[in-house]
Amino acid sequence: MLGMIVSLLQSNITVQATVYKDGFTYQKLPGRIKKKINGVSFHKNSSITYDDLRYVKVKYYNFNGKVKTGELIVNKKIAKKTVKIFYELFQIKYPIQRIRLVDEYQADDEKSMADNNTSSFNFRTVAGTNRLSKHALGLAIDINPRINPYINSKGVLTPGNGKIYKVRDVKKCKGKYARYMIQKNSQITKIFKKYGFSWGGDWKYSKDYQHFEM
Repeated sequence: MLGMIVSLLQSNITVQATVYKDGFTYQKLPGRIKKKINGVSFHKNSSITYDDLRYVKVKYYNFNGKVKTGELIVNKKIAKKTVKIFYELFQIKYPIQRIRLVDEYQADDEKSMADNNTSSFNFRTVAGTNRLSKHALGLAIDINPRINPYINSKGVLTPGNGKIYKVRDVKKCKGKYARYMIQKNSQITKIFKKYGFSWGGDWKYSKDYQHFEM
């Protein structure tokens, strides 16, 4: 009986969230989250399982300067680093428009990006290829994607409604949130790189200004 009680207690402990700071936590995927993402952003596969992922909650300042709570799903390998990064961003009041699971957009990457939604896990391939995206492994995070679009080697931009932000010079860009665009020397770029992430804005043949990956 005692062994059973200990076992139950240990079982309960494993589902508790690890608190880094108030409002910044990570944990194994709760049942409700598994149910929410199953068949949407998550599909049965041989590359990643529920146990490889962590559910993360963070606080952030939105574009109106209000404190909000956001949720992400990331690989367990970067869960702790993720809460540390977002805590640092919160400390400097870095503006993020919204942080929602891509499942809120039926796992449609284009819709999520067009809504300027910051997100991570989505089991999908790199557009136009059969190669798994880093997002499929929960090892990439996209920040404010509409104002930090992806531009391929042919100049095609995603999301389409981010066209005005193709001009990356803050003084020349006419976008309302040009001052929030991620640049090589932006504080956010330095913070992500400090934790071992690389930035898509450094890519040679295409530019993915929203994208940070491990």
